[in-house]
Parts: sequence; C-alpha cells; structure tokens
Amino acid sequence: QGVGKNKLVDRLLELMQRPREYIQLHRDTTVHSLTLQATLKDGQVSYEDSALVQAVRTGHVLVVDEADKAPVNVTCILRTLVESGEMVLADGRRIVPPGEGGRVPNSIETHPDFRLIVLANRPGFPFLGNDFFATLGDVFSCHAISNPDPESEIFLLQQYGPKVPIKTLRTLVNAFGELRTLADEGMLNYPYSTREVVSIVKHLERYPEENMSEVVGNVLDFDRYQPEALQQVTQVLAKHG
Repeated sequence: QGVGKNKLVDRLLELMQRPREYIQLHRDTTVHSLTLQATLKDGQVSYEDSALVQAVRTGHVLVVDEADKAPVNVTCILRTLVESGEMVLADGRRIVPPGEGGRVPNSIETHPDFRLIVLANRPGFPFLGNDFFATLGDVFSCHAISNPDPESEIFLLQQYGPKVPIKTLRTLVNAFGELRTLADEGMLNYPYSTREVVSIVKHLERYPEENMSEVVGNVLDFDRYQPEALQQVTQVLAKHG
C-alpha cells in the first residue's frame, strides 16, 4: 500500500503510448456493476458499458484497482475472461475471443490489443482485503512492488520537494525505513510507505517554516487512537532526529 502501483502503471502505459480504461473495485462491487455502469443523462438514468467492456471492445488496457477489496465471487469472473477470453455479461451478451464474434450471436469480440492489469494489496491485516492472489494469482504474471531503496526514495522525494534540504530527506527516509522494518516484524500494524513520506515532503516544500513535529504529526494523526503504536513511532522518529 502506498508504494506507487498506480503511478508505475500510468508511467508504463505512457511510455508504451497505450490508452487505458480504469475501474476501481470495492466491497459493494457486484458482477452487474463490473460490466454495466449507471449514468445520468438529461434527467434520466441509463446504463452503459463499463470500462471493462469498453476496453475489451476497443483494445485499450484495462487497469483494475483495489481488486482485493471486491468479493471473491466477483473477481472470479475475471478468471474466465483471462483464461478463455469469454465472459457472460449481466444483460445476456457474451464476450468472446478474437475471431469468434461471427459465430456467437449477441456477442462482443475481444480486440487483439486488449490487455488487463490488476492492482491489489497483499492479504491480511491491516488491509483486510480478500486473498486475491490465492484465488486468481495463477492466471496472471505477478509482480510484487516494494518500497524503493533509500537512494531511490531520496531521488523521488527530491522531485516533490526540490527546496527541502537533502539532510531532512535522508532523515525521513531512514526513519520510515525503520518503521517499515518494524511493520515487517509484526511490531507495528501499519506498513508506513513512500506515500506518507511524500505527503510530508510536499508539505515542507510549500511551508518550509512549519515545525517538523507538527507536519509528521498531521500525516500520522490516525495513530493517536493507538497509544502503544504512537509511542513506538514517536521513539523511532525521535531517534532519527
């Protein structure tokens, strides 16, 4: 979480000059909403093809975000699409592989350039999502995205805060690196990621006179409701200055 999966995919597709469609899943996602989307036009509600169906038809790249949040019975629909190139839609239409559109009535032929990229967090606390990898991992080419190494993270932060002193950036990277280690060891529940560090640096870039403790406190404010976690985090941050 917060390691930049969406940023990486957007940049990859930009370099490849490939158009994309985007859909974000959640706990209330249904098979119906996966294939149809409600729109309001001229005061009337109508249903149109979802980003999934549009990507299949046009040959765009479909990016499915937060796939671990949706119920397993919904995401399993993607298995059929990936394995066989077929999928039955809620309105009775059927997605079929390339070249088979003329054989099946009321069908949508998959464009040869259609590709599918699925983003998900690992299972377990604190993400509380479904084990997407165990359900569909075998039909995808899986890539684990970790936080960047310290030097890469410093370089990244310099792009967000060119005026922030390098010493400050290095202090933040070292402190959050230790917090992530504690999270990996089970000492902390939340996996502090690059996202939190970027938020701090962006704030310091805009308000350089702001007190560092207040800036960090604003970003990590949710830990106030967990005194033990807050104490551990405070100790690590104080250790690194």
